[in-house]
Amino acid sequence: MNTPPIDIQPDHWQIVHSILQRHVPQLMIWVFGSRARGTARRYSDLDLAIMTEQPLSLEVSAVLADEFSESDLPYRVDVIDWAATSASFREIIQRQKVVVVAAMKNGKESITL
Repeated sequence: MNTPPIDIQPDHWQIVHSILQRHVPQLMIWVFGSRARGTARRYSDLDLAIMTEQPLSLEVSAVLADEFSESDLPYRVDVIDWAATSASFREIIQRQKVVVVAAMKNGKESITL
């Protein structure tokens, strides 16, 4: 598995990727914010946008939040549900985004390099 072109260590990406694969394997994931821009500091959070057409269930949202907070990542992960996000915030995300997980096609995930 290759690390996407964002400011994240390969071992941290493995943790993030594993959690996403367990809970939202079929969805496209974008990174935005300082880790997408390459301006992150050591403990800057990781901003993830999960590309949904319908809002994520409360169960999935809670499980993602719990798993990221209990992981060995040394920083916080903020998960943004695209379908539940305002148009103005979507514009900000779109300007900064780096696609890190493409949608599943034919049962295979593609990671943008």
